[in-house]
Amino acid sequence: MRFSKIILYIVLFVLSACSEKKEGAVEGTVIPPNARTRITAAQNGRTIMTAGAKVEDGKFRMVLPPGTYDISVTMASAPFPMTFPGIAVEAGKTTVIPRIELSQHSGNAILSGRISPGGTGIRVTILHEGSELASANAAADGSYEFTGLSEGRYTIQVSAADYARDAVEVNIAESARTTQNIRLLYVSTVYGVDWTTGIIRATGTGLPPPTANAIARREMAKRAALADAQRNLLKIIEQIKTGPNENLKAFLGDTKYAQKIHGFLQGYRVTAERELSDGTVEIELELSLTGPDGLSRYITD
Repeated sequence: MRFSKIILYIVLFVLSACSEKKEGAVEGTVIPPNARTRITAAQNGRTIMTAGAKVEDGKFRMVLPPGTYDISVTMASAPFPMTFPGIAVEAGKTTVIPRIELSQHSGNAILSGRISPGGTGIRVTILHEGSELASANAAADGSYEFTGLSEGRYTIQVSAADYARDAVEVNIAESARTTQNIRLLYVSTVYGVDWTTGIIRATGTGLPPPTANAIARREMAKRAALADAQRNLLKIIEQIKTGPNENLKAFLGDTKYAQKIHGFLQGYRVTAERELSDGTVEIELELSLTGPDGLSRYITD
Protein backbone atom coordinates (compact mmCIF):
# COMPACT_ATOMS: atom_id res chain seq x y z
CA MET A 1 0.00 0.00 0.00
CA ARG A 2 2.81 2.40 0.92
CA PHE A 3 4.59 1.61 -2.35
CA SER A 4 1.37 2.36 -4.28
CA LYS A 5 1.08 5.77 -2.61
CA ILE A 6 4.65 6.61 -3.57
CA ILE A 7 3.94 5.67 -7.19
CA LEU A 8 0.78 7.78 -7.12
CA TYR A 9 2.70 10.81 -5.81
CA ILE A 10 5.32 10.39 -8.51
CA VAL A 11 2.66 10.20 -11.22
CA LEU A 12 0.91 13.32 -9.89
CA PHE A 13 4.21 15.19 -9.72
CA VAL A 14 5.07 14.24 -13.31
CA LEU A 15 1.61 15.23 -14.53
CA SER A 16 1.89 18.56 -12.73
CA ALA A 17 5.30 19.23 -14.25
CA CYS A 18 4.05 18.34 -17.71
CA SER A 19 1.04 20.61 -17.22
CA GLU A 20 3.23 23.58 -16.34
CA LYS A 21 5.37 22.93 -19.43
CA LYS A 22 2.28 23.23 -21.59
CA GLU A 23 1.11 26.21 -19.57
CA GLY A 24 2.98 29.14 -18.09
CA ALA A 25 2.98 30.97 -14.80
CA VAL A 26 2.89 34.43 -13.26
CA GLU A 27 4.44 35.09 -9.87
CA GLY A 28 5.25 38.06 -7.69
CA THR A 29 5.29 39.49 -4.17
CA VAL A 30 2.74 41.80 -2.56
CA ILE A 31 3.83 44.20 0.19
CA PRO A 32 2.59 44.31 2.90
CA PRO A 33 1.58 40.63 3.24
CA ASN A 34 -2.10 40.27 4.00
CA ALA A 35 -4.45 37.31 4.24
CA ARG A 36 -7.13 39.19 2.27
CA THR A 37 -4.94 39.99 -0.73
CA ARG A 38 -6.43 38.71 -3.99
CA ILE A 39 -4.71 38.42 -7.37
CA THR A 40 -6.88 38.23 -10.48
CA ALA A 41 -5.89 37.31 -14.03
CA ALA A 42 -8.32 38.57 -16.68
CA GLN A 43 -8.60 38.57 -20.46
CA ASN A 44 -10.87 41.01 -22.33
CA GLY A 45 -12.56 41.93 -19.05
CA ARG A 46 -13.30 38.28 -18.16
CA THR A 47 -11.78 36.77 -15.01
CA ILE A 48 -9.72 33.66 -15.80
CA MET A 49 -8.26 32.90 -12.38
CA THR A 50 -8.16 34.32 -8.86
CA ALA A 51 -5.59 33.42 -6.21
CA GLY A 52 -4.33 34.62 -2.84
CA ALA A 53 -0.90 35.65 -1.62
CA LYS A 54 0.95 33.89 1.21
CA VAL A 55 0.37 35.54 4.57
CA GLU A 56 3.98 35.12 5.71
CA ASP A 57 5.79 36.71 2.76
CA GLY A 58 3.14 37.99 0.29
CA LYS A 59 4.31 35.71 -2.53
CA PHE A 60 1.88 34.33 -5.12
CA ARG A 61 2.00 32.09 -8.18
CA MET A 62 -0.65 31.45 -10.83
CA VAL A 63 -0.41 28.74 -13.51
CA LEU A 64 -2.14 29.95 -16.68
CA PRO A 65 -2.53 28.97 -20.34
CA PRO A 66 -0.27 30.92 -22.71
CA GLY A 67 -1.67 34.34 -23.57
CA THR A 68 -1.82 37.99 -22.50
CA TYR A 69 -3.48 38.90 -19.21
CA ASP A 70 -4.38 41.90 -17.08
CA ILE A 71 -3.18 41.08 -13.57
CA SER A 72 -4.94 42.98 -10.76
CA VAL A 73 -4.03 42.93 -7.07
CA THR A 74 -6.52 44.04 -4.44
CA MET A 75 -6.49 44.23 -0.67
CA ALA A 76 -9.35 45.16 1.64
CA SER A 77 -7.36 47.92 3.36
CA ALA A 78 -6.19 49.51 0.08
CA PRO A 79 -8.37 52.17 -1.60
CA PHE A 80 -7.86 50.86 -5.14
CA PRO A 81 -6.31 47.91 -6.97
CA MET A 82 -2.93 47.81 -8.65
CA THR A 83 -3.29 46.53 -12.21
CA PHE A 84 -0.59 45.35 -14.62
CA PRO A 85 -2.00 45.21 -18.16
CA GLY A 86 -0.62 43.14 -21.02
CA ILE A 87 1.31 40.56 -18.97
CA ALA A 88 2.49 37.88 -21.42
CA VAL A 89 2.48 34.24 -20.31
CA GLU A 90 4.51 31.76 -22.36
CA ALA A 91 4.31 27.97 -22.27
CA GLY A 92 6.82 26.47 -19.84
CA LYS A 93 8.01 29.89 -18.61
CA THR A 94 7.40 32.02 -15.52
CA THR A 95 6.71 35.74 -15.82
CA VAL A 96 7.80 37.64 -12.71
CA ILE A 97 5.98 40.86 -11.82
CA PRO A 98 8.07 43.48 -9.96
CA ARG A 99 7.36 43.77 -6.25
CA ILE A 100 3.90 45.22 -5.68
CA GLU A 101 3.48 47.73 -2.87
CA LEU A 102 -0.19 48.34 -2.16
CA SER A 103 -1.08 51.67 -0.61
CA GLN A 104 -3.07 51.62 2.63
CA HIS A 105 -5.91 54.06 3.30
CA SER A 106 -4.05 57.19 4.32
CA GLY A 107 -6.40 60.06 3.51
CA ASN A 108 -9.83 61.15 2.38
CA ALA A 109 -8.99 63.13 -0.75
CA ILE A 110 -10.37 62.18 -4.17
CA LEU A 111 -8.75 62.67 -7.58
CA SER A 112 -10.98 62.37 -10.64
CA GLY A 113 -11.30 63.65 -14.17
CA ARG A 114 -11.76 62.71 -17.80
CA ILE A 115 -9.28 61.60 -20.44
CA SER A 116 -10.25 62.79 -23.91
CA PRO A 117 -11.12 61.53 -26.45
CA GLY A 118 -12.21 58.51 -24.37
CA GLY A 119 -12.57 54.94 -25.57
CA THR A 120 -11.21 51.61 -24.40
CA GLY A 121 -7.70 50.81 -23.23
CA ILE A 122 -6.90 54.14 -21.56
CA ARG A 123 -4.49 53.54 -18.69
CA VAL A 124 -4.25 56.02 -15.82
CA THR A 125 -1.42 55.76 -13.28
CA ILE A 126 -0.75 58.02 -10.30
CA LEU A 127 2.64 58.49 -8.67
CA HIS A 128 3.40 60.02 -5.29
CA GLU A 129 6.91 61.02 -4.20
CA GLY A 130 8.35 59.25 -7.25
CA SER A 131 6.70 55.87 -6.59
CA GLU A 132 3.76 54.34 -8.44
CA LEU A 133 0.78 54.43 -6.11
CA ALA A 134 -2.03 53.00 -8.21
CA SER A 135 -3.16 52.36 -11.76
CA ALA A 136 -6.49 51.61 -13.41
CA ASN A 137 -8.28 51.66 -16.75
CA ALA A 138 -10.47 54.68 -17.42
CA ALA A 139 -14.14 54.10 -18.20
CA ALA A 140 -15.35 54.08 -21.82
CA ASP A 141 -16.14 57.81 -21.59
CA GLY A 142 -12.61 58.49 -20.32
CA SER A 143 -13.59 59.15 -16.71
CA TYR A 144 -11.40 57.97 -13.84
CA GLU A 145 -11.32 58.29 -10.05
CA PHE A 146 -8.91 57.49 -7.22
CA THR A 147 -10.01 57.73 -3.59
CA GLY A 148 -8.36 57.52 -0.19
CA LEU A 149 -5.50 59.85 -1.13
CA SER A 150 -3.45 61.88 1.31
CA GLU A 151 -2.47 65.51 0.89
CA GLY A 152 0.48 66.11 -1.45
CA ARG A 153 1.75 66.51 -4.99
CA TYR A 154 0.97 63.73 -7.46
CA THR A 155 1.87 62.89 -11.04
CA ILE A 156 -0.82 61.50 -13.33
CA GLN A 157 0.45 59.41 -16.26
CA VAL A 158 -1.86 58.44 -19.12
CA SER A 159 -1.37 56.06 -22.04
CA ALA A 160 -3.70 54.96 -24.84
CA ALA A 161 -3.25 53.22 -28.16
CA ASP A 162 -2.52 55.61 -31.07
CA TYR A 163 -2.06 58.60 -28.73
CA ALA A 164 1.05 60.15 -27.18
CA ARG A 165 1.79 59.19 -23.58
CA ASP A 166 1.27 62.17 -21.32
CA ALA A 167 1.76 63.25 -17.71
CA VAL A 168 0.60 66.12 -15.55
CA GLU A 169 1.34 67.16 -11.98
CA VAL A 170 -1.41 68.09 -9.55
CA ASN A 171 -1.57 69.30 -5.93
CA ILE A 172 -4.16 67.56 -3.77
CA ALA A 173 -5.43 69.18 -0.57
CA GLU A 174 -6.45 67.20 2.48
CA SER A 175 -9.98 65.75 2.29
CA ALA A 176 -10.63 67.63 -0.98
CA ARG A 177 -11.92 66.54 -4.37
CA THR A 178 -9.55 67.51 -7.18
CA THR A 179 -10.50 67.34 -10.85
CA GLN A 180 -7.86 66.98 -13.57
CA ASN A 181 -8.87 66.49 -17.19
CA ILE A 182 -6.31 65.53 -19.83
CA ARG A 183 -6.56 65.85 -23.61
CA LEU A 184 -4.34 63.39 -25.47
CA LEU A 185 -2.65 64.15 -28.79
CA TYR A 186 -2.99 61.79 -31.73
CA VAL A 187 0.28 60.29 -32.99
CA SER A 188 0.86 61.08 -36.68
CA THR A 189 3.85 61.71 -38.91
CA VAL A 190 4.83 65.36 -38.48
CA TYR A 191 8.33 66.57 -39.33
CA GLY A 192 9.85 68.20 -36.25
CA VAL A 193 7.80 66.19 -33.71
CA ASP A 194 9.48 63.54 -31.57
CA TRP A 195 6.58 61.58 -30.10
CA THR A 196 8.88 59.38 -28.02
CA THR A 197 10.43 62.24 -26.04
CA GLY A 198 7.43 64.55 -26.36
CA ILE A 199 9.38 67.39 -27.97
CA ILE A 200 8.72 69.78 -30.90
CA ARG A 201 11.85 71.12 -32.65
CA ALA A 202 12.24 73.75 -35.36
CA THR A 203 15.20 75.57 -36.95
CA GLY A 204 15.25 79.09 -38.34
CA THR A 205 17.84 81.00 -40.40
CA GLY A 206 18.54 84.69 -40.60
CA LEU A 207 20.62 86.54 -43.21
CA PRO A 208 22.66 89.59 -42.16
CA PRO A 209 21.80 92.89 -43.91
CA PRO A 210 24.65 93.94 -46.21
CA THR A 211 24.88 97.59 -45.11
CA ALA A 212 25.04 97.29 -41.28
CA ASN A 213 28.24 97.06 -39.21
CA ALA A 214 29.51 93.69 -37.93
CA ILE A 215 27.81 93.81 -34.50
CA ALA A 216 24.48 95.00 -35.86
CA ARG A 217 24.65 92.48 -38.71
CA ARG A 218 24.89 89.57 -36.28
CA GLU A 219 22.10 90.80 -33.99
CA MET A 220 19.77 91.45 -36.91
CA ALA A 221 20.54 88.04 -38.39
CA LYS A 222 19.87 86.47 -35.00
CA ARG A 223 16.49 88.20 -34.70
CA ALA A 224 15.56 87.10 -38.21
CA ALA A 225 16.58 83.51 -37.40
CA LEU A 226 14.50 83.55 -34.22
CA ALA A 227 11.42 84.84 -36.05
CA ASP A 228 11.89 82.21 -38.76
CA ALA A 229 12.19 79.42 -36.16
CA GLN A 230 9.00 80.60 -34.44
CA ARG A 231 7.14 80.57 -37.78
CA ASN A 232 8.40 77.03 -38.39
CA LEU A 233 7.24 75.97 -34.90
CA LEU A 234 3.78 77.31 -35.74
CA LYS A 235 3.73 75.38 -39.03
CA ILE A 236 4.53 72.18 -37.13
CA ILE A 237 1.85 72.81 -34.51
CA GLU A 238 -0.74 73.36 -37.25
CA GLN A 239 -0.20 69.74 -38.35
CA ILE A 240 -0.68 68.16 -34.90
CA LYS A 241 -3.97 66.33 -34.42
CA THR A 242 -6.29 65.61 -31.52
CA GLY A 243 -7.84 62.68 -33.38
CA PRO A 244 -7.47 60.74 -36.65
CA ASN A 245 -9.45 63.37 -38.56
CA GLU A 246 -9.25 66.46 -36.35
CA ASN A 247 -6.47 69.05 -36.13
CA LEU A 248 -5.96 71.58 -33.33
CA LYS A 249 -7.68 74.49 -35.09
CA ALA A 250 -10.80 72.43 -35.82
CA PHE A 251 -10.83 71.21 -32.22
CA LEU A 252 -10.36 74.62 -30.56
CA GLY A 253 -11.96 76.96 -33.09
CA ASP A 254 -10.15 79.89 -34.72
CA THR A 255 -10.34 82.38 -31.82
CA LYS A 256 -9.36 80.00 -29.02
CA TYR A 257 -6.69 78.42 -31.21
CA ALA A 258 -5.01 81.79 -31.81
CA GLN A 259 -5.10 82.66 -28.10
CA LYS A 260 -3.84 79.37 -26.75
CA ILE A 261 -1.18 78.69 -29.35
CA HIS A 262 0.19 82.25 -29.04
CA GLY A 263 0.64 81.68 -25.30
CA PHE A 264 2.16 78.26 -25.87
CA LEU A 265 4.74 79.59 -28.35
CA GLN A 266 6.11 82.03 -25.77
CA GLY A 267 7.50 79.09 -23.80
CA TYR A 268 10.10 78.12 -26.41
CA ARG A 269 13.65 77.18 -25.44
CA VAL A 270 16.73 78.03 -27.52
CA THR A 271 18.73 74.79 -27.76
CA ALA A 272 21.32 75.72 -30.41
CA GLU A 273 22.71 78.82 -32.09
CA ARG A 274 25.22 78.77 -34.96
CA GLU A 275 26.87 81.46 -37.07
CA LEU A 276 27.97 80.35 -40.54
CA SER A 277 30.94 81.66 -42.48
CA ASP A 278 28.82 84.06 -44.55
CA GLY A 279 27.28 85.61 -41.41
CA THR A 280 24.02 83.65 -41.60
CA VAL A 281 22.69 82.67 -38.15
CA GLU A 282 20.83 79.42 -37.45
CA ILE A 283 18.75 78.99 -34.30
CA GLU A 284 17.08 75.81 -33.06
CA LEU A 285 14.03 76.05 -30.78
CA GLU A 286 12.21 73.45 -28.67
CA LEU A 287 8.75 73.22 -27.14
CA SER A 288 7.31 70.50 -24.93
CA LEU A 289 4.65 68.48 -26.71
CA THR A 290 3.55 66.55 -23.62
CA GLY A 291 4.18 66.75 -19.89
CA PRO A 292 3.41 69.47 -17.33
CA ASP A 293 4.43 72.29 -19.72
CA GLY A 294 3.34 70.61 -22.93
CA LEU A 295 0.95 71.58 -25.69
CA SER A 296 -1.66 69.21 -24.27
CA ARG A 297 -1.91 71.43 -21.12
CA TYR A 298 -2.83 74.45 -23.26
CA ILE A 299 -5.69 72.69 -25.02
CA THR A 300 -7.16 70.89 -22.00
CA ASP A 301 -10.24 72.51 -20.47
